[in-house]
Amino acid sequence: MKGLLLIILLVLVSPFAEAEMREWKTADESKTLVAEYVSSRDGKVTIRRKRDRRTFTLDLTALSEKDQDYVRQREDSPAGNDPGEAGDADGEFAKLLTGDWERAEGHGLKYRIFGARKLRKGKGPGYPLVVYLHGRGGDVMTPEEPWGARAFTRDDNYRRRTCFVISPQNPDQQGWVGTKADGVVEIVKELLKKLPVDPDRIYLTGYSMGGYGTFQLLSQEPRMWAAAVPVAGGGNPGAVRDYRKVPIWVFHGAEDKVVPVGQSQAMVEALKEARSEVKYTEFAGAGHGVADRVYDDEKLHEWIFEQGR
Repeated sequence: MKGLLLIILLVLVSPFAEAEMREWKTADESKTLVAEYVSSRDGKVTIRRKRDRRTFTLDLTALSEKDQDYVRQREDSPAGNDPGEAGDADGEFAKLLTGDWERAEGHGLKYRIFGARKLRKGKGPGYPLVVYLHGRGGDVMTPEEPWGARAFTRDDNYRRRTCFVISPQNPDQQGWVGTKADGVVEIVKELLKKLPVDPDRIYLTGYSMGGYGTFQLLSQEPRMWAAAVPVAGGGNPGAVRDYRKVPIWVFHGAEDKVVPVGQSQAMVEALKEARSEVKYTEFAGAGHGVADRVYDDEKLHEWIFEQGR
């Protein structure tokens, strides 16, 4: 881990820190890096590098005493990892909570958001947030409710599992990667500040291209998600160790001709080898169109909302 930190710090040296950025040093103070604090837990800290927005989770002991003290102060402060009581929804964001699917835009992406009016008022640690990533060709900005995401807002389901739900629109239909993945993360971060969202109950799911996006965002921001549900997707098996502790339930049709079932099988196998307690459901005889079958399952919703960081 210390060797990895040295490599990272060689990339970028800066004598000052900007808003939300600060200069970090190795334990021997020989190398520096400008990055922002993201979170910390169990003797590790996650920081995001200024230059390319990549995140890294490092042992606290690999950092200088000053940096270790800074992390401990963040953990002890109300603005650190324990937000305490959730605040009320802020300004324009409160107006988006109407009990219907409203349109919003930010961080390079358009998106739809759903929240009951009562969620304008904070309560306890806040309310869960579900992020749904659509598949290729999907258009969540049409007058209809976003397909897939709407399962979370159906009356009977929503009464038992009240939450915020967002569904971003992929602008070029070329995958949830790069600036599009970054945009999703930044939207979630903004909602954490502007709405009474419980940071320990943020759930991620997606279908097809969105299933790939789910694995991508798990790898990119492993500490953000309380649970993830990739449906008929795939990813990079070599990246699973970073998010092996996140509860994950993978779904795929055994006869999928669009995204071969081997894509999910490879991810599940890699997660198991990394000692993840990943769940996997493969529908015998089913093709690519399994999303309704997944999201209509009461057991899935029960499982998701049982999870917390």
